[in-house]
Amino acid sequence: MNEEGHLILRLAVGLYLAYLAYMLISAQMAGDTGMSDVVAYVGGGILGLGGLGFCDYALVRYFKERKARQEKKDISSEEEP
Repeated sequence: MNEEGHLILRLAVGLYLAYLAYMLISAQMAGDTGMSDVVAYVGGGILGLGGLGFCDYALVRYFKERKARQEKKDISSEEEP
């Protein structure tokens, strides 16, 4: 899988975790679950922060690798006569 494919997969996983957090918290606010408020909100917060953190990690890693690849390409093109 190429670099863009990895980015898309990582973003999909992170966004799915954020979606799960939203669904958990919104269901709790509507009173549709039997779990305690603390468990729902803490669990939703952990899932949401984890998902957003994973998206951030994926984007930062993607842009670092892209920058390094571009710098390597620039250096190799300067060395050619």
